[in-house]
Amino acid sequence: METVYNCFDDATITGDEITEILAFLQSNESDNPCGTNELVHVDEKKRRRTISNRESAKRSRLKKKKRFEELTEEVNRLNQRNQELKNRIANVVSCGNFISSENNRLKTESVCLEIRLLELYRFLVAIQSPISTRVNYITTLEI
Repeated sequence: METVYNCFDDATITGDEITEILAFLQSNESDNPCGTNELVHVDEKKRRRTISNRESAKRSRLKKKKRFEELTEEVNRLNQRNQELKNRIANVVSCGNFISSENNRLKTESVCLEIRLLELYRFLVAIQSPISTRVNYITTLEI
């Protein structure tokens, strides 16, 4: 029976498997005398990649922060422009209300002046007419 070694709690390995692993490791070392250099090279690449990823993430965060600041400035600028436009609208509405009020006043004045003109016209007609018409005009004024 072959000897079984407990490597971990849940894993066992036989003597033949250990021999195969050792042979494999020795063949790798004999094929490539710089086997440890490859591991160092892989670790160096991994370290560089990690550093590169950190720098990329930092650039990304800075870019995101800059974009956020630009958008915040744009929001402030647009809010200010919006307030200016609201003020202009309020002024236009105010002027429109004043003009409408003035227009109503002038219409009323126009009607009053037309009535006054009609009265003056009747007065002139009455003055130029015979006396009976004048008396009728005066009586209508008194009533």
